[in-house]
Amino acid sequence: MEHEPNKVTPSLPTEFYRDMFNALIQEAAVSMYMLENGKFTYVNNHFSEMIGYSEEEMLDEGVPVDRLIHPEDLPVVLKSIAQKVDGKKTRYRVRAIHKNGNLHHVEIHATKKVIMGKYTIFGTVIDVTEEVKAQQLLEEKKEQFQSLFYHNPDAVFAFDLEGRFIDANQACVDLTGYLLEDLLDMSFAPLIISEHLSKTLTYFEEAIKGKVNRYEITINRKDGKQVYLDLTNFPMKRDGEIIGAYGIAKDITEQVEYRQKMEELAFYDPLTGLPNRKLFEDRLEQVNGRLKESNDCPAVLFLDLNRFKFINDTLGHQLGDEFLKIVAHRLTQSVRKTDTVARISGDEFAILLPDTTEREAIRLAERLNKELANPYEVEGHSVSISASIGIALSENNMKNDVPHLIKNADIAMYHTKKYGDQPYTIYSEELDLQTRYKLTIEKDLKNALRNQEFMLHYQPIVDLESGDITAMEALIRWNHPTLGLVPPDNFIPVSEESGQIIPIGNWVLETACRQNKQWQEAGHGPFKICVNISTIQLQREDFVETLRCILKKTGLDPQWLELEVTEGILMEDTVFLKESLLKLKSLGVSVAIDDFGTGYTSLSYLRQFSFDRVKIDRSFIKDIHTDVNGKAITSTIIALAHRLNIGVIAEGIEDEQQLSFLQGETCDEGQGYYFSRPMAPDKHDFPLLNKK
Repeated sequence: MEHEPNKVTPSLPTEFYRDMFNALIQEAAVSMYMLENGKFTYVNNHFSEMIGYSEEEMLDEGVPVDRLIHPEDLPVVLKSIAQKVDGKKTRYRVRAIHKNGNLHHVEIHATKKVIMGKYTIFGTVIDVTEEVKAQQLLEEKKEQFQSLFYHNPDAVFAFDLEGRFIDANQACVDLTGYLLEDLLDMSFAPLIISEHLSKTLTYFEEAIKGKVNRYEITINRKDGKQVYLDLTNFPMKRDGEIIGAYGIAKDITEQVEYRQKMEELAFYDPLTGLPNRKLFEDRLEQVNGRLKESNDCPAVLFLDLNRFKFINDTLGHQLGDEFLKIVAHRLTQSVRKTDTVARISGDEFAILLPDTTEREAIRLAERLNKELANPYEVEGHSVSISASIGIALSENNMKNDVPHLIKNADIAMYHTKKYGDQPYTIYSEELDLQTRYKLTIEKDLKNALRNQEFMLHYQPIVDLESGDITAMEALIRWNHPTLGLVPPDNFIPVSEESGQIIPIGNWVLETACRQNKQWQEAGHGPFKICVNISTIQLQREDFVETLRCILKKTGLDPQWLELEVTEGILMEDTVFLKESLLKLKSLGVSVAIDDFGTGYTSLSYLRQFSFDRVKIDRSFIKDIHTDVNGKAITSTIIALAHRLNIGVIAEGIEDEQQLSFLQGETCDEGQGYYFSRPMAPDKHDFPLLNKK
């Protein structure tokens, strides 16, 4: 017989095979075991490491199966062990308990064989803890995603790459008004309003390219109602490939409507519905921004309604509001669609002309005044009104001019209201300088008294027959720290507007009275000191008491004080004026009417009020030797005043000819440069210092 060299002969001892078997399974990379009658008869090293018990503990001490298996999973293991089926293979997963108490998820592979008359179970154990955790995490995330998707209070939906719905939650169904079966396979495009469709398509295309975006859109519900949405789109991926897009939409209809309402309140006048100042300035900035690319010449008209306060006070605020609504309507009907009419405040309106010429702006101003002048019918009342208008133009396309147009137009309007002889004024740099000067005066006037910047100059009043000084008129001067000597005509009106005339007037009174008292104590006089009094001062209820305190404080006898009031005061409340004059008379001071003949006063007023003297305005004296009418008026005033036992003073005497005429008309006193200029009392050429 031929020899077979590769055939294994059974001549090797049994121990060799046993040792080889043990070596193989002991060092195997998987946990291996054997069970007989529910007890471990063999475990390898890997099994011991996995479970935490040594081989001796497992075999010699007989660690039972129930100590290694979680109680909830034990029935599965015991059932498998109890089955008496030769060749039965089983596989199941349970939680194994490590010796230190930690749990491991394991997968048990078991095979049953009858060996030497006994059922023997042997197999492997694989630690699948990480796999189970990963699976659990995946399941949790899946549940979370489904919960987020289907139970989200916001609308959540999914699109395929063509933009068709492939899933949607109940909130999406409620939001759109479509049933789920209607939405599925339907494109989102029919839902979007036409104005937003283009941008929505752009954002969707970006989403299926991997970009997340968020934006606001408006959709049409199935019932036709529009709904505002805050929408977020993001790509939908599977195995790293984009297969569509998800969307999450929040209904922000209430917020948008509230925001729109707030914008209306922030940018629109609630009474007239016109843009307010903030929106007007915003549109002015928009025009300004476009100038780089255009040759437009914008302009602003600023309007202030004349006598609106009187109308408001007469008709009442409710009818005044209705009147403003009509005015707003007339303004908007008078301009182009590209123009903006705004209510700036109260009875002030502004009009923005994005592109115009000076001629067109003037025509509009004239048209507006003509339109506003037409009578208004307000609940049975016929009302007429006019407007003061300021015009500011951006000349030569000067971009830097545009933000200042409203301010410049306001300056021009103010000039129209105060000085204009026509209904509009066009802004110029000269107007700006005047306004800046006025603002400087107004600002610095507040501290002038405290900084002792005021001074009094005095001009003598003389008896035209004897040449003796009978009085001194106190004239205020302001020595401004930067502007120099400011004339009274420049700051007195400002002080009256701001209310500063009260403390300034009281200072003039006290200073003049104290100076006269000092002159008397120095042996000069006695004679009157004449002080100009503002209408605002005289109208104060506490003026008489203030004057009484000043006389007491300075020690001047009231008979040596004369107050001068302008004839404009005679147009005020005559009853109040008569009472005030009587109270002043009771103090013992005299009262003169200043600048007589320049206002609206009739000569008959001299009979109604208890004036002590009349001062003829210098405008009648200036050309008296050539102006026949001036001579006649002057002669009439002197004659009438004398009939009423009122003294007469002529202002502005500058030459011998004027003096001779006044002496011939028996004018009592005179004042002017012919005798002396106003000057400070400490000047060496002051009249009293030279008089012996």
